[in-house]
Amino acid sequence: MEATRTIFGLPNVPLSLTTNLSLSPRRWLHNHTLSLKPTKEHHLFCVRATGSNDDLESSRPLAHFSPTLWGDHFLFVPLDVAEFDDFSREIEVKMKPKVRDMLMSSKNGHNERIRLIHLLINLGIAYHFEIEIDEILGQAFGNLEDILANENDLETISIMFEVFRLRGYYMPCDAFNRFKGEDGRFKESLAEDIRGTLQLYEAAHLGTPSEDILDEALSFTRYHLESLISHHAVSASPHLSMHIKNTLNRARYHNMEIVVAREFISFYDQEEDHNETLLKFAKLNFNYCQLHYIQELKDLTKWWKELDLASKLPYIRDRIVEVYFGALTMYFEPRYSLGRNIVTKLTMLATVLNDTCDAYGTLPEVTSLIDSFQRWDLGETEKLPSYIRIVFRSVFDTLEEIEQEMRPRGRSRSVQVAIDAMKKLGKAYLAIAKWARASHVPTFEEYMEFAMQTSMDQYAAYSFIVMEDCDENQTCEWYNSRPKMMEALNGVYRLKNDIITYEKEMSRGDVAKGLNCYMKQHGVTKEEAVGELNKMASNYYKIIMEEYLTTTVVPRPILVRCLNVSRPVDLYYRDSDEFTDPSFGKLKEVITSFFIHPIPL
Repeated sequence: MEATRTIFGLPNVPLSLTTNLSLSPRRWLHNHTLSLKPTKEHHLFCVRATGSNDDLESSRPLAHFSPTLWGDHFLFVPLDVAEFDDFSREIEVKMKPKVRDMLMSSKNGHNERIRLIHLLINLGIAYHFEIEIDEILGQAFGNLEDILANENDLETISIMFEVFRLRGYYMPCDAFNRFKGEDGRFKESLAEDIRGTLQLYEAAHLGTPSEDILDEALSFTRYHLESLISHHAVSASPHLSMHIKNTLNRARYHNMEIVVAREFISFYDQEEDHNETLLKFAKLNFNYCQLHYIQELKDLTKWWKELDLASKLPYIRDRIVEVYFGALTMYFEPRYSLGRNIVTKLTMLATVLNDTCDAYGTLPEVTSLIDSFQRWDLGETEKLPSYIRIVFRSVFDTLEEIEQEMRPRGRSRSVQVAIDAMKKLGKAYLAIAKWARASHVPTFEEYMEFAMQTSMDQYAAYSFIVMEDCDENQTCEWYNSRPKMMEALNGVYRLKNDIITYEKEMSRGDVAKGLNCYMKQHGVTKEEAVGELNKMASNYYKIIMEEYLTTTVVPRPILVRCLNVSRPVDLYYRDSDEFTDPSFGKLKEVITSFFIHPIPL
């Protein structure tokens, strides 16, 4: 076989975190030991087919993804160390003591404190007061019956419901029965309370299966809020009108916490009765976090550029910025810097694996790649096609580096779980690739059995690696037991993704997708199938909430990571596949406002 060869030096893939990130806040620095520099060279040959390889090349399922929107942009964004330190000092010395005093003031009753906690959550600053919030809510939940007996305000009860549920307290939904009339429906007069209706709309997204009253609340509030907007009933308050539109577009629970905070700060700034201390704290905190994120993006962009997979494997989706933005959903707090870096790297490499199996590799090549993943050994890699070697070594070396970093911290088992998750992911990709290459349409149930393994649970596994305050064995055993929460996370992502990517996948002959499988099996139209899959996804969201509220074998921080994994799905996959094509939707706009524009102080 004649072929043209391009020689590549593949570096051992290191973590980008070092001990001297001069632009990172001193108090959050970890003692990272891994260098940004390649430690050794692996000379690999990328074989590009010519003449006699035409049949092989024609069998490739090419997808032609768009190039990155960002390139090396974040490598050159200037950061001011003094500004970083100034923000940190003002937050720690001035802002936190003032707000802590407000939160713990004996002048405030349970209701006032819970409303303040809700405000802190919305402004993105509640994480500074975890101990105080847990103490307040623990006491209040113990007195919940008495608190509710003396409260009939729709907004207050809806706020309490949201705060308790998002903090893991199973507040019963029958608290909303008091707002129904004799006919069993929500009273129409409630719609006159615009803010209460808006808050009930948010709370209604936190239901579990069989909580029909929350489904009724969701329909009731959406109808009246949309009516208000269409009839310009809140035109006298433009910022409230915009806030309602934003909420109707994407409820808080279906959005990333830090994105919600950015939008809410703008809204709160225009509220006549806003608290200046809280507003200033929120702005300082957002800008402080933004500087932290930009530093992390610099490191990750440098790592990705030195790895050079975008040029070595030109068929892949070059999406390091979009992947990092998604990692923020799991933990946006500055102290989780290492977690965001690990999650971003592993997710980016999982994307490379996905694109290799789905959008470039022939079936024999994909089979050899996945076989290598199952062996998890470099010994046989020299027999692999050159570009397959690049894929495998990139994943292998990165996880080996992570294991070296985390072993002294006692987190080796968590890394092994991530390795096993990558192996499982590869097996599922191979099964789906076999269907795709054979143009086979399995039953919906057969498809979901494998497709559910290509979804979100591995991202949760990646996020557990740095959760050093949580018992590792307990967490790993729970994850490996395949809990219902993981199944529901997988279901939400898989169904939403398959709905939105249907047209594009079908256009390139990839018929083994959930929507198409459902249509063929049940003999229904696309619209009917979309409706059914959306119902399934809605139920999965409810299962996620139920498992979050009832699971006791792992601590709440682990469950929060899982809950958060589902939050960006709507942002990335509602109107289009904005991860694959970020230039055509809102994601580019959100990322720009988030990373590039600080909030004026």
